[in-house]
Amino acid sequence: MQRHFAGAIWTNHALERLSQRGFTQEMAGQTFANADDSIAGKQAGSIEYHKRFGKSLVTVIAKKNEKNEWLILSCWIDPPLPGTKDEKKLIAYRRFQKAGFWGKLWLEFLHQLGFGY
Repeated sequence: MQRHFAGAIWTNHALERLSQRGFTQEMAGQTFANADDSIAGKQAGSIEYHKRFGKSLVTVIAKKNEKNEWLILSCWIDPPLPGTKDEKKLIAYRRFQKAGFWGKLWLEFLHQLGFGY
């Protein structure tokens, strides 16, 4: 992965997220350069870019720095790709949501011990 790509500087966090989430820098770069839509991000001055690739929606968070250069802050794909940490977290979250009181208590206990989501 490249630090400078698609007309932007990619933060270490964004590059780590790409490798963890199993999709390519090209997909994220296309999302940034040719988004289907964009909205204001949660952080002041940031923008969320969205692009659909088949059934997947890629989101890229970008912001301009003090030198007026674009920084890619983070990115993800939804639904998460099979076998990734994000998919495992999503499955655990859904299991937790479906569980009853005692099931949630047990899952939270396992999480606190480091075995859960």
